[in-house]
Amino acid sequence: MRKLFSLRGITTSLVFSAIIFALVACEGASGAAGLPGNPGNPGAPGPQGPQGDPGLPGLPGNPGNPGAPGAQGPEGPAGAAAEGSDSAGLAISKSTMTMSEPFQVWGSGFEPGEAVMLKLAIDQSASPVVGGARGSQVTANGAGAFKVSFDFVTEKAGFIERAGGVASLNAEGSDGSTASIPVLITSKSQGTTFSSSSLAATPAEPGGTSTVYGSGFGAGESVTITGGGKILAGGQANDHGAFTIEVNVSLEEGLYSLVATGASKSEATAPLLVATK
Repeated sequence: MRKLFSLRGITTSLVFSAIIFALVACEGASGAAGLPGNPGNPGAPGPQGPQGDPGLPGLPGNPGNPGAPGAQGPEGPAGAAAEGSDSAGLAISKSTMTMSEPFQVWGSGFEPGEAVMLKLAIDQSASPVVGGARGSQVTANGAGAFKVSFDFVTEKAGFIERAGGVASLNAEGSDGSTASIPVLITSKSQGTTFSSSSLAATPAEPGGTSTVYGSGFGAGESVTITGGGKILAGGQANDHGAFTIEVNVSLEEGLYSLVATGASKSEATAPLLVATK
């Protein structure tokens, strides 16, 4: 039985081998390659990757062309002409005097180094130069102040005859500063010296106020208060020759001598203490 099965297997193998050999021997030359097939469908997109590092900044571009100039604006108004000080002031040693007696004039608030001409206006047409042509002009110091003494107002007879009543003492600066003060012109001297005049002043802070008291002056006499080389205030005595004047103290700390000078030659002094509390 085993021999029979083996003989059949061998026979069958031989038959199939012969058939395969015959098929191979009969096969012709291979044909041309076929056309490529259509592309397949795209796959689904993958997940987004991490953000990359920023690139280096690019080189700066060339500057642009300059723009066209704008239209010219309207011309501004012309500047104001230079003017002198508008805070100039005058004080006089006598508010009542004749045309021929001596007196003193103080000025402040002028421009430093400004030349000042003093004139007395009696009426609209009469303005005699004070002290004569040579003595009428004075120069303000570096602080814009001056002090000048005169032996007379004028020696011209024509003006003396016309004098009488209230006149105006005018100061005209070369830089445009102006100031004036009234003065009473009389035919006879009214000057009287009061030797019993007295003065007192309360202490004050720099830039503060001091109250100045005076007595023994002439009734209704005009009074000028000076101190530290400055004219500090002015006022008038009452019918009893006494006065109270509030003085703005524009002085630094220290001890000063106040001088009250009356238009009728009265004079008194008092110490003034300027100190910070």
